[in-house]
Amino acid sequence: MIDRVLVVDAELCTGCRICELWCSLKHFGVINASKSRIRIGKKQGDLSSYPKVCLQCADRYCIAACPPKIKALSLDKKTGAVLVDLDKCIGCEKCREACPYDAIHPLADEKKVIICDLCAGNPECVIQCPEGVLSYVMRGEV
Repeated sequence: MIDRVLVVDAELCTGCRICELWCSLKHFGVINASKSRIRIGKKQGDLSSYPKVCLQCADRYCIAACPPKIKALSLDKKTGAVLVDLDKCIGCEKCREACPYDAIHPLADEKKVIICDLCAGNPECVIQCPEGVLSYVMRGEV
């Protein structure tokens, strides 16, 4: 398994939301930020922006929180990314509640959730970010 993770340098984020648009286009074939697996948030108390995306934490709280009878979440053996089986997901959002990074998002118009899947090892958000906010590095290089 490739043990790579996304790293966010929030100080560089301008809030352009280009990452959201490319993510939705790559995964759903539409430009629609509500279908993006990465979301731009605002810090409380100021106007600065930051990406909210799965950091592929070692604890995998989301997988543990998914009801055992559902098993909608799994680990991609190639990339180490958390995958959501949309056919199994019932939209209970227990995974979302368990995520300490607010990185699991509801899928627009469906009772499902979406999580960054690292684009099968070639994250589009990293490629398209004009500010270099996102990096895809080996775990430990962080």
